[in-house]
Amino acid sequence: MMLLFFSSSILGMAYIEMLNSMIAPVVNNPDITLVRYDVNHTLGTSANTLIGRAAHIAFLDSELFIEKFMMVSALNYFKTT
Repeated sequence: MMLLFFSSSILGMAYIEMLNSMIAPVVNNPDITLVRYDVNHTLGTSANTLIGRAAHIAFLDSELFIEKFMMVSALNYFKTT
C-alpha cells in the first residue's frame, strides 16, 4: 500500500529509485549477507514511544545491550573466513 502511494508521485518515484540504487548492489552481491534484527524494548507510554524515538535512544543508550548484542550474534557477521 505504501509503495503504491510513493510510486504515484514524481517525488515518490525518485525516492524508490534512490532506495533501489542503494540496496541493489548489496542484494545482488552473493558475497554479502544482509541481516535484519528486530529488538523489542519494554518502554513506558509517551510521545517519544509513539513515534519510535524512545526505542532508538534505548538501543543507543545501553552500552551493556550493545556489547551483549555484538558478542552473542552480530559479531559473527564481521568475521573473515
